[in-house]
Parts: sequence; C-alpha cells; structure tokens
Amino acid sequence: MATGSDPGGSSVPGGTFGRGGASGPGSTSLPGRDADLGSAPDPDSAPDPGDPGSVRARATAIDTHAHVYPAWYLDRLEEIGVDPQSTRIARGLGADSTGQDLAERFRWMDRARVGLQVLAVTPQVPSGPDPASSLAAAREVNDHYADLVRGRPDRFLAYGTLPLPHIRESLAEIPRIFGELGMAGVSVTTLAGGLSLASSELDPVWEALDEHGAVVNIHPTGCGARSPMITEHRLEWVNGAPVEDATATLHLLKADVPRRFPRLRFHIAHLGGDLPFLAQRIEDNYEDWNAFPASPNEVLRTMWFDAANFHTPSLQLAAATLGASQILAGSDHPYFQREKYVRAFHYVRRAPLSEADIDAVLTGNAAALYGLEGNGRAGGR
Repeated sequence: MATGSDPGGSSVPGGTFGRGGASGPGSTSLPGRDADLGSAPDPDSAPDPGDPGSVRARATAIDTHAHVYPAWYLDRLEEIGVDPQSTRIARGLGADSTGQDLAERFRWMDRARVGLQVLAVTPQVPSGPDPASSLAAAREVNDHYADLVRGRPDRFLAYGTLPLPHIRESLAEIPRIFGELGMAGVSVTTLAGGLSLASSELDPVWEALDEHGAVVNIHPTGCGARSPMITEHRLEWVNGAPVEDATATLHLLKADVPRRFPRLRFHIAHLGGDLPFLAQRIEDNYEDWNAFPASPNEVLRTMWFDAANFHTPSLQLAAATLGASQILAGSDHPYFQREKYVRAFHYVRRAPLSEADIDAVLTGNAAALYGLEGNGRAGGR
C-alpha cells in the first residue's frame, strides 16, 4: 500500500491534531477586519452587524476536504494486509463515526458555519495485496459512508473509494458507487495503490469514471513522493503531501488524462501544492521543450483545487493563477480541528478577494461541482 507511515513519532503527529505542522497563516491587514488572518474569532460570538465583514462571516460554507475514519475499518485494513504504520495516523483523532465523535464534529461545523462536509476515506484506502479482500473492504466502507450520508443528508456528501491497484475489482465497484450508493464521486491517492496516475493500466478506470462524468478527488498518500529527502527527515506531511499533490497532477497532464477523458472533473487537494507558484515555469516547459501534450495552464484551469492550505497569499495566488471559480473551501478535518477548523473558513471569508469570489469559494463552486444547486443543499444549514 502506498500510504505513508506516522511521520511525527508520537501517537498523534505534529501536536494534538496536526500531521507534522500546518502552513503558516497570512498576515495581510484589511481595513475593518482582523489583522491576524491566522487566528480564528471566538466561534461562539456572533459577528458585529456593523462590521462590513459581518454578512460574510455568517456565510455558510461547504467543506470539500474532510475525513471519517471508523476504527473498525482501520482494523479491517490491517486484516487485509495494510501496514499498521499507515493506519496509525488516522487513529485517536476523534474522527470515528460514533455518535459522540459525530456530535463533536457537527458542533464545530456549526461554529465554523459549515453546512456540508464532503467525506473521503483517503489515504486509508483498501489497497491490500489480495484483490478479493481489497474489494470487500472497499464495499464495506463505501456502504458505511453512504449510510452516513443517508443518515445526515443535511451534513454530508461522500466520495467512494476504489481497491486500486486492482483494476478488475475497481471496475466492478464503480457502477455501484454511482448507482446504488449515489455518491458524489471517488477519491484516489496520488499513487493509486502503487500506480502512477499516468499509468496506462489505469485507462480502463478513467474510462469507466468518465462514463459517469465523475468527480475524482486526488489526495496524497503520505509516502513523501517516495523521496528519501522527504521521508528520511519525517517531512511526509509537512511538505511531502503538497509535493505529491502537484506531482500527481503533472502526471495526469503528462498522460493527457483530462483531455482524453473530458467528462472527468478533478478535485486536487491543498491548492494543488506548488502548481500555482510554478505555473509559468511549467508552461514554459510546454512551449519550449514539449514537456506536455497541451498547455498545462489551460488544462489546470479545468480542474478544481481545495483551499486546505490556510495561507492567505497562497489562496490569492491560486485564485489569480487557476481562477477563483476553481477553488473550493476545505479543511482537512480531522487533522485541523476546533479553532483551526474555524480558521479554514475564516481565512477565506477574510481574504482580499471580491465578495463574489469569496461566495464562490465558500459555496458556489462546490454547489456547481456536486450538482447541489436548486436542491436545497447548497446553502447547508
């Protein structure tokens, strides 16, 4: 399995909830708003109606990057041959599907004014060595996620998972994910059970997902992009995760997957890593060295990128480079909880973007991506 091990050496790496440290908050000061964009307001206090940001502060958000990790499922992964070191990072976070954990989750969603969370079990994927048991585990957790959505359709959407790298078994589960279970899309890791997303072995999977017009979430594994420079220094979740995000997306572009399967809608985690920062360099390599089959910048602007980054200048850069219409609010819960969960949406509400762009990032873009407009769910609670 490609999932990385606990990089922090403690029961919960990087502190109480973090995976080795979060990106630092921005410090841009805006008139009439908090100068410290990294510190979330008291979530129990109502915004001041006289504050020009008060309407925005009350705006409901859709959190497109969140996880639920049932203990029974993590046990199941280990039973099918997944390394216990890779499941360790998902344990003890208050991210189970028990009534107690869900009640606490909903409490902080309310404080952050989040209406819906889109759940994904990645990177805890059912990629055991045996195809049959991997498929069985995928079906179990997909059924469980679908039950969570059916139980609280006002609070949850969910991505399905696939038993990659087992192609036949993944193809068997795809129709069930979109038919019987009615899920919002699928979430796969940057190394699909050990396969590059550029691998031709995945073409049948892309084709099947394309037939459903699927949203495909790409999430890092925690393997540090298989680089000793990252893994030997326990940086898998510090900078390794965004390196994976960007590199896997470039693999997709190299293999021309978005253009060969044009109905796929890719949702990339963490603002796409360093892609916005390197956009011109990447484009120059296309223009001058034929490094890609099509303009990377044009293709990237057809993808979506969640804002689980929390650094205001990075959000500004991504919006300017990729288009504000392609940015989705996201938290990476449970790795950012309580006040830092509130911050994940506060930093968007306080960002120096237009009111229309902030509304789009908070709710509008996700509502359009998941087909929520007009069914009463786009605005959440």
